[in-house]
Order: sequence, then C-alpha cells, then structure tokens
Amino acid sequence: MKKIIIIIGILLVLILGYWLVSPFFIDKKVSEDLPIVQTQDMTNQVKEVKKGTFTGFDKVHTGSGTARIVTIGTKNYIRFDEDFNVNNGPDLYVGLGENGSYIKGSELGKLKGTIGSQNYELPQNIDPAEVTEVWVWCRAFSVPFTKAVLENI
Repeated sequence: MKKIIIIIGILLVLILGYWLVSPFFIDKKVSEDLPIVQTQDMTNQVKEVKKGTFTGFDKVHTGSGTARIVTIGTKNYIRFDEDFNVNNGPDLYVGLGENGSYIKGSELGKLKGTIGSQNYELPQNIDPAEVTEVWVWCRAFSVPFTKAVLENI
C-alpha cells in the first residue's frame, strides 16, 4: 500500500512539473484573420482606433509585436498582429490594464498562441476609447508576461 501511495505521489509531481515547465519549451503559432462582420450595407469596414507595441517585464517574461483596437461594424476587437511573440508560460490570458497595473478580472480570453495574429472581442460594456493597456497575464501565479500601451491613432 505504501508503494502505491509513493508511486501516485511521484506521478502527481511529474504531471505538475510538466504542466509548469513544458510551456516554456512549446510555442503555438496562430494566424487568425480579422472577423467578417456584415453591416447594413453588407461591407466589412475596419476602423483602427488605437495602437501600441508589446514590451516585456524581464528576461523571462518578454513579448514583442503590435496590438491594435479595431472596430468592425458594431463590434470592437483587440488585435495582435502577425509580429506578435511572447514567451510561453502556464495559464496565460489576455486582459486589460491601466496606469501600469493589470486589472484583475478583465480577462478577454485564454491566449490563443504565443506567436502570430489573433483577435479578442471586447465586451459591449467596454468603451474602446477608455482601453489604455493590453496585457498577457499568467493567472495561475499572478505574473505579467508582456503589455502594450495603446495610443489613439
């Protein structure tokens, strides 16, 4: 019985270790197009509202590339362009920040990939004019990986 408990303990430690460490060695490339939204005149007009560049926090938590807020029809999106790249980690989410601080509970979704273009829809109750920062945040450890300060275009 004691051997079974030890084996189960070792397996749990190995699984947890893999979950924590493997993201640092695995990149996921994404190439997502902008969504197509049909308006009354059946066009797909894209309006760029804000733009910023990702910067990291230290040698482990780094990122680069461009983030934009775009409006398509009546919907607003955070857009990571093709040049987006972030070091991987466990439990990464895309969220919002303000004045250099992450806003807990502002997550727009789980990070789709560590490299490449991707879109995250802003909820209707968030005014894109008031969004000043986009963050990639590790929820499991409350650690920032990269952020982009957005400026009006």
